[in-house]
Amino acid sequence: MSGGQTITEKILSRICGRRVSAGEVVMPEAELITVHDWYTVNAFRTLDDFGVTKLHDASRVLLVTDHEPLAVSPQAFARQHAVRGIAQRFGVAHRDAGRGGLGHVFPVEEGLVTPGMFIFAYDPHVTNYGAIGALGVAVLTEIPEVLACGSVWLPVPETLRVDTIGALPFGVFARDAAQKLIGSHDAALFEDAVVEYGGPGLASLNIDARHTLCNTPVELGAVSSLVEPDALCMAYVQARAQRPVHRTLPDADAVYRARITLDLSAIAPQVALPPTPDNVVDVTEVAGKAIGHAFIGSCASGMLDDLRVAAAVLRGRQVAPGVRLIVTPATQQVAADAAAEGLIEVFMRAGAMVTAPGCGVCAGGRIGGVAAGEVSIGTGTRNEPGRLGAHEAVLHIAGPATVAASAVAGSIADPRPFLRDVAWGMAA
Repeated sequence: MSGGQTITEKILSRICGRRVSAGEVVMPEAELITVHDWYTVNAFRTLDDFGVTKLHDASRVLLVTDHEPLAVSPQAFARQHAVRGIAQRFGVAHRDAGRGGLGHVFPVEEGLVTPGMFIFAYDPHVTNYGAIGALGVAVLTEIPEVLACGSVWLPVPETLRVDTIGALPFGVFARDAAQKLIGSHDAALFEDAVVEYGGPGLASLNIDARHTLCNTPVELGAVSSLVEPDALCMAYVQARAQRPVHRTLPDADAVYRARITLDLSAIAPQVALPPTPDNVVDVTEVAGKAIGHAFIGSCASGMLDDLRVAAAVLRGRQVAPGVRLIVTPATQQVAADAAAEGLIEVFMRAGAMVTAPGCGVCAGGRIGGVAAGEVSIGTGTRNEPGRLGAHEAVLHIAGPATVAASAVAGSIADPRPFLRDVAWGMAA
């Protein structure tokens, strides 16, 4: 194929040691392999079945405890014990409960993931690593092959370029932009592609916001997402990188599947209606619908800025009677920073419950889920029937400001009136 290369093509070219283009099938060796919780037990059981006693490169493997950091059943106790044994037996790094937090976030936070890296993972939301220009790809059932051999066959994906312009209006945040993007375009545009974000609008979006942008396109079948690493990104990375940095930018004449524009200034608070995250409407279209359950957290919206925004809404207010609000910081560092800023106190005084850092309610409703007939609004990644417990529950997705406002109102609410005369700082 003639023309320049996208960020994805350049990353895979470096990994493969030759120029590659969309449509080729390659076998890129992952620089990091992440496996989470109970997936670990299943993957290593498969390795045992095939007689594998040594990994391709144990130094590149990271086992994470985040979907269920606080084990609440005998089965969970046993799984966590098994993962500890696997880590010791195979000599791999393991973040046990209370260490790190959500595996899609803390490796970026701690500099374990850097721009230009290529990562295989056994969880679709590894796409968060794109917040700093790394390429994370989920392989799901093929993860035992990756652990044993270092790679699997991967078609080089096409890239969908998203050029951001403008800046978010008052009371509108990154989650609103992310939901608007996937709700405004046909899924076929995203399917099997990597979403590459660029454009002048990025200047107003910090790393927390970029995590959110990279998290959502996978719900429409995208292979991954990444943000063009700019000066803001490099300043963030240089303060924490624990491995080489391969800053990778697209060529001016890169060949894309398509280019679309995301005008941040034209977005209002968004709410995704059941049963999919792309079934999106402006909050005004569904405002007033009664709720009984609210959740703030997940790899899409559990970062420090998300908690700051939620606290700005909740400060001096109370969660409505009949509503339970659960707040889950994404990582141990986010939790510590939130505590230092007084945000945890705000949540608790408002009547919210704060849980251990990790996936929280979003992990299949293993904690704090919903019963049949309940209506929920949360910042989780998905809202298909049964995601948070009962299939007969009604699940909505929104940004942290909208969720916090709804928890106070007792019904889905526009957050902008709650934020008048309120100021908050944004993380770097």
